[in-house]
Amino acid sequence: MNRKEPKGDYIVRATAYRGAVRAFACRTTALCREAVRLHQLSPVSAAALGRLMSGALMLAHDLKESHQSITAIVRGDGPMQGMTVVAQGDATVRGLVIQPVVETRYARPGKLDVGSAVGRGTLTIIRDLGLKEPYTGTVQLVSGEIAEDLTYYLATSEQTPSAVSLGVRMGPEGISQAGGLIVQLMPAAGESVAERLEQRVVGFPDVSSLMDEGFDPHQLLDLLLGDPEIQYLSTTPCSYACPCSTDRMRQNLTALGRAELTGLASDPDGIELQCHFCGQSYHFNQDQVQDLLDQAT
Repeated sequence: MNRKEPKGDYIVRATAYRGAVRAFACRTTALCREAVRLHQLSPVSAAALGRLMSGALMLAHDLKESHQSITAIVRGDGPMQGMTVVAQGDATVRGLVIQPVVETRYARPGKLDVGSAVGRGTLTIIRDLGLKEPYTGTVQLVSGEIAEDLTYYLATSEQTPSAVSLGVRMGPEGISQAGGLIVQLMPAAGESVAERLEQRVVGFPDVSSLMDEGFDPHQLLDLLLGDPEIQYLSTTPCSYACPCSTDRMRQNLTALGRAELTGLASDPDGIELQCHFCGQSYHFNQDQVQDLLDQAT
């Protein structure tokens, strides 16, 4: 059994019950803290975005190439309005919240009410494998609590029976723990495996509470699956990272089209662009915008 356990954020992939179940678990505390720092998120927004980033990272862990990606888009009628998360095949993730600061409400003592902040709406998952057209699936939100919504998406759009648990635990100084797990039945899984897994999932403790007690992602899967022959296949560090660059921003400007660029080129101060995922600013002076306009001719 391979049990290499990094100290920081990481994702572990495993199989259990002789290959009938595959599972992922992650610790995302540091990267969620980085998202809070970049976007100045209120507690509920931090919990919601942290859950979605954790879930997307685990879904993206199946991707074969680093440039491939999973984009998760939540749109709701709650005060947050929505979130967008992009997880890459290289185990990096980035995300944003439309309204980063919302009122802090609790569903019960110690449990942030993420569902009411998200509201009713949709979850869209886009799998971009670098082909002509990405695969896109959209479902109605079940609760807005993210884990239940991803569970419903996987069952409905990808026909994969899954159990998803996601958590972001807040302390006096911000996020103390964040992470999650996804367990999926493989097509060859029999009824006995399905029933056993269902029994173990019911009443399973909140993952962030377990992590607060010292459980790492490997131990979360050990506790949930209870299979002494569990096989750990990979352990991969994960992080918050944004691939924005001057070249990417130049491409974005060019994509605006000639009419839009003509207006921008008339401004003697040039134009300032800011990446919504990391806050990095990019300035293009008037001559640079004019060059882009000339190239678009």
